[in-house]
Amino acid sequence: MSTTSNVTAPNTAAPWQEPEPDGRGLPFLTLLRVELRKQVDTRAGRGILVAIGVLTALVLGLTTWMTREEGAELPGLFVLTMTPQGLLLPVLGIITACNEWSQRTALITFTQEPRRLRVVLAKIIAALVLGTVAFAAAWVLALLAHLISAGLSGNPVSIDLNPGQLAGQWLTQMLALLQGVAFGLALLSVPLAIVGYFVLPTLYSAVALVVPALRDLGAWGNMAAASSPLMEGVDLTATQWAQLGTSSLLWIGVPLLIGVWRVLTREVK
Repeated sequence: MSTTSNVTAPNTAAPWQEPEPDGRGLPFLTLLRVELRKQVDTRAGRGILVAIGVLTALVLGLTTWMTREEGAELPGLFVLTMTPQGLLLPVLGIITACNEWSQRTALITFTQEPRRLRVVLAKIIAALVLGTVAFAAAWVLALLAHLISAGLSGNPVSIDLNPGQLAGQWLTQMLALLQGVAFGLALLSVPLAIVGYFVLPTLYSAVALVVPALRDLGAWGNMAAASSPLMEGVDLTATQWAQLGTSSLLWIGVPLLIGVWRVLTREVK
């Protein structure tokens, strides 16, 4: 008598592959609206926006009061309004990038829209849109503070912001925001991404002080040093633009590519 034994092969899950577009999924504008809403609907997102508003009001109020006799110029007030945004908006970008993975909603999101690259692109654009709105709000608040300061001091109102300077400051904010999104996508963990965003550039600068090779690179590898000329405008030299591009590639491009690869290949549970 012969017996037949059926051996079942182990069930190994194949790596996830992005499906070919077949017309299904959500329209991109719908994705963009969803990502914009996510940034302000969550408690963390609202908390960051409220913190930015409160800190901005405190800074402007204190500055206006302390300069009530001599008055405060609009460019200086505008830079002050950007400081809370520069610190906290990248954190909001990190939260935006990690939403699906930190709140375990990735299965819902990628079931509705299986083309993950479109979701990533919507997150990036949504972060830039919100950053631009925040930048415009900062300008309005700075203008109001300047009007109040002029009224208190008796000085004439002077709206002398240079368009090139505004463009440079806007670009500085967007680069910081993109860096936050890139770190969030690369690490897919809000705490790790926040620590990485604030600690790694500082650690790099500290190491560069004692390592001659890194010190000689200067602004070629230091994002803060490379972007600092933008605060004065976009009239940079060719070398400065090259330094900005190189440092942006290191601190934004590399983590962004890693993040896109992780999102496209990570298994959804």
